[in-house]
Amino acid sequence: SHLPWRTQAGRTLSRTCRANMADAAMAVVHIQTGKVDCGGHTAPSCGECPSGHGADWCNGQCAWVGGVFDGGACRMAFDGHSAEDIEQWVADYVMLAGVTAIVMLIFAFVYKRRVVSELIQIPQLFYVKGRELPLWACLTHMQTCVHTLFCMPVVLGKNYHVARVMGFWPGCLWSFLLYSPLYPFAICMRVVLAKRVQDSIGHEATFITSLMHSMFCLPCDAGRESMEIDQEIGVDIACCCKVRVTPRTMLELDGAKSRLCGNDWGGVCVPTPRRR
Repeated sequence: SHLPWRTQAGRTLSRTCRANMADAAMAVVHIQTGKVDCGGHTAPSCGECPSGHGADWCNGQCAWVGGVFDGGACRMAFDGHSAEDIEQWVADYVMLAGVTAIVMLIFAFVYKRRVVSELIQIPQLFYVKGRELPLWACLTHMQTCVHTLFCMPVVLGKNYHVARVMGFWPGCLWSFLLYSPLYPFAICMRVVLAKRVQDSIGHEATFITSLMHSMFCLPCDAGRESMEIDQEIGVDIACCCKVRVTPRTMLELDGAKSRLCGNDWGGVCVPTPRRR
């Protein structure tokens, strides 16, 4: 206890490395001999580790499942958890993902009929570029925040459809992969699609910026993107799928005015009095 901290840390690290090497060596021996480590002794399988001694003799590569003496069994373990535990976790995940998918699919049908079908797509020939919003902008719009938090694939599908990136249903399906084990692949796809959306509305976005926002601030990024899309086509989407449309001419005039005033956040333009 009186050794310098570096010496103590070195010895602790050394013991950890030796333990890991011993575990690896024991695993190789078990593979070669066809036996498992029961935590002090070996056996041909985890089921044979207890030998009538119950859970106390089920350790090492194995874990006890069920009662300590009656009704329990010794099973192969993975990182301290039995195969039955892992199977139960997978079953729970599949059940939760299935229920979430069904609920979101029902909402997507309603959202498609009552919202997306009422929206126009962004013009490709001529339009006045919309205002760029900060990343946290969705926190100021409760309806967008709620939709993005609970139904993000549906919101992203709407964004992709209006920006002419892809259809509503393909956008929903791609975005739902963000809730699956394919998350790394889905996040890369999201970066590509987000860059296309920003290009469609005339905003500059680098690949690195899109990647950082998608990886670490995805809900805020999706909500901000939704607000920029909505203001670009002049709509306000409230809860219960209510859509309020602003005439296109008024929208373009408002966008032009905000840029002439040098105020991208949409504030009031106050003319500067002339000097005499």
